[in-house]
Parts: sequence; C-alpha cells; structure tokens
Amino acid sequence: MNDDTVGIACDWGTSNLRVYRLGPNAKIMEKRDFSTGITAIKNKNFEDTFTKATQDWLDEYADIPSTISGMAGSRQGWKEAPYLPCPANVLTIANNLTPIRLRSGRIVWLTPGLSYTDSNGLPDVMRGEEVQILGALPTINSEKITICLPGSHSKWATVRGEDVTEFNTYITGELFEAIKSHTIVGTMIDPNSWDEKAFIEGIEFSASTNNILNQLFAVRAKGLFNQLTTATAGAFLSGLLIGHELGAALAGARFRKVYLIGHGQLTNLYHTALLEKGFDPKILTPDIIANGHFKLMKKIERNVS
Repeated sequence: MNDDTVGIACDWGTSNLRVYRLGPNAKIMEKRDFSTGITAIKNKNFEDTFTKATQDWLDEYADIPSTISGMAGSRQGWKEAPYLPCPANVLTIANNLTPIRLRSGRIVWLTPGLSYTDSNGLPDVMRGEEVQILGALPTINSEKITICLPGSHSKWATVRGEDVTEFNTYITGELFEAIKSHTIVGTMIDPNSWDEKAFIEGIEFSASTNNILNQLFAVRAKGLFNQLTTATAGAFLSGLLIGHELGAALAGARFRKVYLIGHGQLTNLYHTALLEKGFDPKILTPDIIANGHFKLMKKIERNVS
C-alpha cells in the first residue's frame, strides 16, 4: 500500500459499485469496479458488501475518511440520506453527511442527494451526480455553466460559481429501452444494429414538431413505407428522443458550451447530438467524481479537527 492514501471514496449506484483509494489532490491511487449495485444487495447486506470491496484499505488506513455517494443513500439503499434543496455547494453537502457506524466502530459518511423545485412547483431529485458535478468544477473555471450527465435518467444542471442552482431530469434512456422492448414500434428494431446517419436524421426530425407522441408512432409508419429498416429504426428512435431532450433542456440557450460527464456510446451520442444542434460539447470522465469526494473529505477533516 502507498502511505500517501488520504481517503476512500465510493460511488454506489443502482447497477454498479465503484470504490477509489485516493491520494493527495484527489489522485486515484487504485480503483475497483463491482457489479453489486444496490439492486443486487440481498437482505440489506450493504455493510458486508462495502467491507468486502474495501477491507484491505480499511485495515491499512484506520484514520482516513470514507465517503459514499449515490443510491446507497436512497430509501432503497443502506440508509436514507435526506435531499438538500438547491442551491447547494460542497460546504452545504459536507455539513449534511449522514454517518453510518460499521460493526468495527469505524464511521463512513453518506452524501445527501439534491432536490430542486421549478417555477411550476414540479419537484426533481438527484443522487450521486451532485458529487460528480462538484468534482468537475475546478477544471471548468466559469461563473455559470451547464452540465449534462447522460444516463437512463439524464440530468441537466446549472452551476453558478460553486452552487448547483437548478437541474432537470429526463427519462430518455429508460423510455428508449421501454419502447424498444415493450411496444409495437420496438418490433421493428434490430437491437444489434446501429446507423449514424439514421441517428442524425432522428435528431433533425425531432425539431420538426413538439408532437413527440405522433412522431413516435411515425417510427412505425416510416418502417411500413420502407423509409426505415430494422437496421436503422433503433438509431432513428434514439436520435428522436435525444433530440427532444436537447430541445427542452437547451430552449432559449444563449451559450454554446455544454459539459458532458460520462463515457461510452451514450455519452458519444449526446456529443454528436449537441454538435448537430450547434453547441460546443466537452466530455469529462465520470472518474472526476473522485475530485468531489476529495473536497468532501477535506471538509470532514476540518470539521473533526
């Protein structure tokens, strides 16, 4: 082990568990990935799962802080950590961590999620993404920024200075999977095929009207009239849904720069869609969450001392 280790960070989502051994300045000394998201935990056996993933670190470093973000702090998780209303920043979050005492006597800290209520009184929530956002801020250095975190429930957040001031969630990814797997539109889709041109055509089609329900059925109609094939329908549908998401999230935007936090094909699709819409996207790795955890650890150390 390296004696420079300063903390243990955990990003515990619905499907995956990621743990980081952090060194000075949020340097990732070691990272481990497990497919033991909260939905895989039986009988609320969270402590054993966490200690199994980190036991050697916990044994070696008895006095360093451990922070856990994500769905482990949800109602279905290890222990519910209350949501904090926006605006919120690293200090607000650090002052509202939820402690859990392990059987060994060691304390680990669950991060709270964030909530936001828009001008129409509609509530929204996030868990885990807020720590990724906090981690991204030092690399951006802008007074006001827009950050998108693609996923099954993609998040669009506005940050002013150090404060997450507002955000909106779009169920785009889950809707795509539901349509593909459980509707008559989905029977036309070959799940193993992809067509970049059809994806861009779907983005362009989304801008032709706000009537998304009619457009979704048009995917089937286009197939019946040979304007789409099983090889192109999936990409077209994806472009249609992401196009509508971008149209809503960026309505009236006077900026061009959008920061994406993510990796893989989905993040690349958002990058392509933003370029198609005339924006300037920049991709940041999801491991930037380590910076957010490091910030929280520094606050914990100050509070303890």
